[in-house]
Formats: sequence, structure tokens, C-alpha cells
Amino acid sequence: MTGVLRALAALSALETVSVLALLINLGTVHDATLARVLGPVHGALYLAVAVTALLGRGLTTRTRVGALVPVLSGPLTMVNLRQEARSA
Repeated sequence: MTGVLRALAALSALETVSVLALLINLGTVHDATLARVLGPVHGALYLAVAVTALLGRGLTTRTRVGALVPVLSGPLTMVNLRQEARSA
């Protein structure tokens, strides 16, 4: 696995965890402080996934487009990266 694929996989996993934490917070206690902290963290991770996918070399169009889908960008990117790693 190349450096871009590893970085994108790590960022995608972190982005998925952050969106799940936000959704769990919303569905349970709805703590405003937690949302105030996790919101920008999730936004930064989403942008990092999108920019890395768009500027990374050797990625398929499917991976690049999947990284731009809000809420699902992390899981979609991880699935596409597994397929790319198998084919490489």
C-alpha cells in the first residue's frame, strides 16, 4: 500500500469515527459542548479526506468522487481503497 493510500485510509477511519460520535451524541445526550468540539474536528477531517483524494496520485475516479459524499465519505473511501489495494 502506498503512502497516499495509507494516509487516506487513516483519515477516512478518523472521519468515520468522528461522524459516528456526532450522530451518537445527537441521538442520546445531545451535549452542546461535545458537538461544539467534534463539529470542527469532523469538518477538518472531511476536508482532509476530500483534498487528499482529489490531489492524490494514482487513485481511481470512483475513489475521488466517493471522498466528496457528505457523511459517507469515510466509509466509501475505505471500501474503494480496499479494492484499489487488492488490484494493485
